[in-house]
Amino acid sequence: MKKIVMTLMILVLMTGILAACGPAGVDQATISEQDGGKTIQLKVGDTLAVALEGNITTGYNWVAAPQDPALLEQLGEAEVTPDSNLIGAPGKIVLQFNAIAKGETNLHLDYKRPWEQDAAPEKTFDVTVVVK
Repeated sequence: MKKIVMTLMILVLMTGILAACGPAGVDQATISEQDGGKTIQLKVGDTLAVALEGNITTGYNWVAAPQDPALLEQLGEAEVTPDSNLIGAPGKIVLQFNAIAKGETNLHLDYKRPWEQDAAPEKTFDVTVVVK
């Protein structure tokens, strides 16, 4: 019985230690339409999530314009979460970026249909990102 209790205590202790060993100091900032035009402060290694309203079923999507890849790197594709289960429902489109190095850059996003190269975007979103 003592062995079982001791083993369980060690497992609980190890689980706590391993949970504390996550990426220390790495944060995620989430911004939305209300943050447009603002300056966002990040640390190297932080993640910036940009959550904007959109409806991908219309063909429109938020697309990041080229920015300084030495400072800010897009992580994967946009993630879409519809507001409801209805077909064609609008929702949130989230793009994530990783702060790679210290510096300042403009993050510009266009809400457009990617195949319409010459068409002006329906909406735009801009923030200044300062990585310290």
